[in-house]
Amino acid sequence: MTRQNISMFDGLTSANIAAYWQTRQQQEAPYLGEILFPNTKQTNSLVEFYKGMTQSPRPLAPSSLDAQAIVRDRQGFAKVQAEAKFFKEAKYIDENLRRELSNLQGSNDTTRRQIVMERIFDDSSELLRGAALQREIVRMQLLTTGRFSVQGNGLTVTEDYKMVTGHQAKARGNNWGQSGSDPFADIDQAIYTIGTDTGITIERAIMNRTTFRTLQANETVKSTLLANNANTAAVSLPKSALLDYLQGELGVQVQVYDKGYQNLATGTFEKFIPDGMVVFIPVGELGRTVFTSTPEETDLALSGAADVSIVDTGVTVTTSTKVDPVTKETKVTQSFIPSFEQIDSVYILDTAHYTGK
Repeated sequence: MTRQNISMFDGLTSANIAAYWQTRQQQEAPYLGEILFPNTKQTNSLVEFYKGMTQSPRPLAPSSLDAQAIVRDRQGFAKVQAEAKFFKEAKYIDENLRRELSNLQGSNDTTRRQIVMERIFDDSSELLRGAALQREIVRMQLLTTGRFSVQGNGLTVTEDYKMVTGHQAKARGNNWGQSGSDPFADIDQAIYTIGTDTGITIERAIMNRTTFRTLQANETVKSTLLANNANTAAVSLPKSALLDYLQGELGVQVQVYDKGYQNLATGTFEKFIPDGMVVFIPVGELGRTVFTSTPEETDLALSGAADVSIVDTGVTVTTSTKVDPVTKETKVTQSFIPSFEQIDSVYILDTAHYTGK
């Protein structure tokens, strides 16, 4: 390989790709799962956590002055062990871009070179965007079902954290889009169930916009909040009035989460929170997105055999130059699995008799 071919790829480093991605991230709203399951990292691929670890206090045991302290056990906590799941994809600079870079060698047209480089960085960032999306798919499946199953490259990776059956319920009677339903009673039941079972107070409800609009148009809801109107069917309920009532009377803050992704297998857009589903959660974090070391990080980076950088706590970006054909490969790998310590404090309500998958 000539020096000209090597210098053609100057600037296409893992560090520059990582910096470009981090700049792009700052311009976008984070996924909800990044807040509920913040990133952490460990070296061991076996992730352990205790579910059922509630925030309700236990009284300190009495003791005499000269007695040895009693070690508090983890009674009532269920230990969960799960192996981190590995994901990997790569991209090459295509022939057209490679030819453009080659033609720009020695050129004073820095503007054109910058345009080509940004196209390459955008292409590489697509892998990092896909890695972030995969993490959110896993987190949201866990949040809404207590398990996850993702497929690709002929593989299926699954894990089931076994959400409490009694914390997954349907709206009593009719669904929220029909007359005779009582959303406020359903919400109160969710709060009561989690409070009775765990001692935790539900303070947040997550739903998509379709479900919120159904709640907003519900006859029982409108008759409760618009009691002075004789014909509530002809009146629109202000969003602020509904949110204020839920916060003031039930202590629940609503978060509308409409993000989703294009399912390549079906060709349809899938929302992370399906229509008709409401997820009730306590305040604070529900678990962690636990990264573990990738082979690229532990082997290639330490040996110096490739150009390696880490982004998003534990995502590995690796670049390497190929000889035949002359090109540059960008590879993105991640090994992760979420913990879900607060799974027993989550309540899933199917307001449209949603059957799940």
